[in-house]
Amino acid sequence: MIYASVDDIDKRYGEDFLYTIADRNQDDTLDTAAIERSLSDASDLMNSYLATRYTLPIMETLPILSRACVDIAVYWLSEDAGVATEERRTRYDDAISWLERVTAGKTDLPIQQPDEPTKTPGGLVSYSPRLFTRQNLRGW
Repeated sequence: MIYASVDDIDKRYGEDFLYTIADRNQDDTLDTAAIERSLSDASDLMNSYLATRYTLPIMETLPILSRACVDIAVYWLSEDAGVATEERRTRYDDAISWLERVTAGKTDLPIQQPDEPTKTPGGLVSYSPRLFTRQNLRGW
């Protein structure tokens, strides 16, 4: 799943900004394929972090995921266009730092996760009690 769209970049930074980083051949036309590729690459990078704690794909639309995706993609687009700035690098670093905190369990995404087995000390896995056993199905 891609966590942001071209429209998300436009809403956050403005259309004029997009032309500075994504008008590849200076013809006043956005290279939407490059933008979408950067957003997809940024989402893949984010998934590499999120997969350590969450079941993918994350289907809920979360503004925090969209923002991180935009900041990562914008930095990469800026780098490719040769117009990267310290501010864009800082936003990129902040997004990566946040993903590292999520991975380390220092912050959580506000989503519902499916019930998963819980690990107990010693590496054993404990599951919820069985709903259907031979005892409670006797007579069916």
